[in-house]
Amino acid sequence: MANYRGARHLSAAMASVLRQTYADLELIVSDDASPDGSSAVVRAAMATDDRVRLIETAQNAGPAAARNRALDLASGEWVAIVDSDDLLHPQRLERLLRAADRLEADIIADDLMFFGTSPAACGTTLLLPLDLRGALAVSPDMFLQASGEDRTMPALGYLKPMIRRSRMDAARYDESLRIGEDFDLVLRLLLSGLRYVALPDPMYLYRRHGASISHRLSVPAVDAMLAAHDRMAPLAEPALRQALEERRRGLVALKRYEQLVEAIRNRDPGRAAAALLLHPGLVMNLGRSLSERFSRRAETPPQRQPAGLRLGADAPFSDTQPLSLPCPAVPVPGEAWQTPPARMAAALSRLSALHDLSPVVLDDAGAWAADLLAALQTAEDL
Repeated sequence: MANYRGARHLSAAMASVLRQTYADLELIVSDDASPDGSSAVVRAAMATDDRVRLIETAQNAGPAAARNRALDLASGEWVAIVDSDDLLHPQRLERLLRAADRLEADIIADDLMFFGTSPAACGTTLLLPLDLRGALAVSPDMFLQASGEDRTMPALGYLKPMIRRSRMDAARYDESLRIGEDFDLVLRLLLSGLRYVALPDPMYLYRRHGASISHRLSVPAVDAMLAAHDRMAPLAEPALRQALEERRRGLVALKRYEQLVEAIRNRDPGRAAAALLLHPGLVMNLGRSLSERFSRRAETPPQRQPAGLRLGADAPFSDTQPLSLPCPAVPVPGEAWQTPPARMAAALSRLSALHDLSPVVLDDAGAWAADLLAALQTAEDL
């Protein structure tokens, strides 16, 4: 768990790891010179649970360096990546481990359930567009296509994988990257032959907020991503050349947009006008970004009212009170679900943003969904 300025959410994130039903774990928090008292939060957890370890550094070096320090210290058979502002379903590690053995995976991930302080940040999961019931084998080509111009594929680089440590060898995060370090590492592992499987199980709760590092793009950050891409591309097979070229075009387009944003921030109308004249398509990107920003600022968080929520396999759907949500039966880890679980998770995320929910559990399927809701309710700003 890499951390920088994450004190506000760190305690909840650590608690969700320590509450896992698979208890044979170590939680290594690698603090990247946070000035906000994060280390004190970790030490408080260490005082009550000897599975927690803290790495501190005097100088901020970025998330890749922080994660590498934790990898060098890790002793488990598997390494799981968890951000210091996110949350986990209590069965996440157990189900991932059992599914990985069943599916013979070297890298395994699950669906991301989005949550945040506003309804606009909620109501979906990363893999919802795929409507998955069963495991998805992620090839290098698919992983690349999902980061390129294929808008039908969700960005698989956002998934938070668990990796078999013995198969990583000496692979580490590229410390020149401040953005996209996860994508770069996983792609290099895929190119080296590791088997990657993504489950439809929505067990990783991904917090959406403006302070997230993934929101902080810049021209130097994109330059570093381009350089890393160019270093890695020669390692790929010729069959991946088109996908690699598409990704590079996307990074170049992203750099152009960040150059425009930089010119606007620096109040340099000449540079901004030149960028728009050379690349008129940037107007649409800028308009979309401004529209989203104004919408977020104008949005008033709803007054969340107490409400009961019936959860179970036979519960009829109702988004008016009394609230009710059908929940698919939970399969053996790695086996297919009867219906795509992302639908249930997306609805639960949306309802939790609108209401202060009290679950009424009808059966085992409802109990599993209630554990997702309980994880959401530990978020300090909901």
